[in-house]
Amino acid sequence: MARGMRAGTLGTAAVLAALLVSSGSAVAAQAPRGFYGVVPQADIHRPDLERMGAGQVGTVRVTLPWQEIDPTPVPGDYLWHEFDQVVAGASREQITVLPTIYTVPGWLARLEGCDDPAGGPCSITPPTTQFGLSQWRSFIAAAVRRYGPEGLFWTLNRDLPERPIRAWQIWNEPNSSGFYQPSPSIDRYADLLVAASESIRSIDPDASVLLGGLYREGAIDATDFLRGLYARPGIEAAFDGVAIHPYAGRMSGVKGQVRRINRVIKSAGDDQVRIWITEIGWASGGRRTPLNRGPRGQAKRLEQAFRWFTAKRKPLGIELVAWYAWRDVPLDEFRCRWCARTGLFPTHSLEPKPAWARFVAFTGGR
Repeated sequence: MARGMRAGTLGTAAVLAALLVSSGSAVAAQAPRGFYGVVPQADIHRPDLERMGAGQVGTVRVTLPWQEIDPTPVPGDYLWHEFDQVVAGASREQITVLPTIYTVPGWLARLEGCDDPAGGPCSITPPTTQFGLSQWRSFIAAAVRRYGPEGLFWTLNRDLPERPIRAWQIWNEPNSSGFYQPSPSIDRYADLLVAASESIRSIDPDASVLLGGLYREGAIDATDFLRGLYARPGIEAAFDGVAIHPYAGRMSGVKGQVRRINRVIKSAGDDQVRIWITEIGWASGGRRTPLNRGPRGQAKRLEQAFRWFTAKRKPLGIELVAWYAWRDVPLDEFRCRWCARTGLFPTHSLEPKPAWARFVAFTGGR
């Protein structure tokens, strides 16, 4: 929901006290299903979504790739088919879809003066011209009209349970040069955010708008980025959720990042905004890093993280915790030293790793 109309789903004191018990089934009762999510790092298909459904995954965070859906400058020639399949499959399994609106079509990048190979830095260089921002607004409006309340997708698919998209994430890790070119900029991101927010709320006034997940090791520190964003007058009206990716080798590092972000929010006097953990995870193998804990260590970290986030839903205003990632991917697809092995399942199989058992202990799935 939009500012001033957001309904919390917070537990009572008695419910929070029950978190002290150790059984997974007791923990599962402490948060609504949508609180526990996953993040695919590759394409997902119907078997993935069916497995998520069996596991009672509540939310799937997926990229809504402007670059792929709007490949030509012809107005309205959007290619929704692949995203339609994700939304349809999630709907059948009663899973909430959280889209991250991200990337820029090549034709627009060239008009903006950027000319690199497809998939290069131009695809992650957001528009800055008035024309470019108008195209951004148009794409986002089309997405909300399609997948939001009473959207065209639901009209065309009356056989599906209607689960309109009500929350939209604007970009990914905008404080990191790995996802925001030519370099992260608080002012440029603020312009992008405001344009997106106005577009979304012109169609669905009660939709939630989320910041792109802030990453600790970005070119601009996550807390500095958020503090700088709040310094822009009136910006808090443009978003309802602060999304963060608090990766750390130990839980002490995770907790510290979340608490620092919470302090920035409180210092800004923004008592309505919620914190969304749109990525958190550890690897089960691959290259040696503090974020590679091995299969058993990965499972242990998942349990520690989910238990802490569940307990802190009310004190810190946490709306979601989403595990990165759903499945592994081949190591050669990532420069990231640990990301490829963060899946709950291996690359080519739905035979679970030990971490999946810990995950479903919270969701009540299997």
